Amino acid sequence: MRTIFFVLYLLTGFAAASTTTFLMVKMPVSLVDEGEGNPPIIILDVPILRSGGAPEQDFGYITSEHKPRSEAKWVEPYNVNVAAMYGIKIHSALSPNNDQLTITIDASTAKKPEDIHHSINDVMDAVEKCVRLMERQVLPNCKKVIVRKFGEDTSSKQ
Repeated sequence: MRTIFFVLYLLTGFAAASTTTFLMVKMPVSLVDEGEGNPPIIILDVPILRSGGAPEQDFGYITSEHKPRSEAKWVEPYNVNVAAMYGIKIHSALSPNNDQLTITIDASTAKKPEDIHHSINDVMDAVEKCVRLMERQVLPNCKKVIVRKFGEDTSSKQ
């Protein structure tokens, strides 16, 4: 009898961890076109299928790659998330009292791609806007502190 309860206990934990849900993530995207000009950075809602995990980690999805499908056979799908193109990361940490969430937008290793005209500051602003738009849906009763972390020579790469 104890063996049966132990096996059921293990299976219950496995079943709870495999629960999947959709999360609407705000992403800064830009279409890299072949023409002249500077395409704008657009904030786009992207559905992400997530499974379990801590809610404060949901902000990390803002900087994940996003390759939308293309109906045009001559267009190869490519990453349109400018935060991922530049190498910007988001780290979040919940305080020990669970009353404050510190979200760090980390551009210490960011590099500006040659084919994009936006500065690292422009992309950081767009990522911060995404965080601010998502903060109401992720841990809504928790105070949020947003920290921007720049590299030593990030300002010279703009």
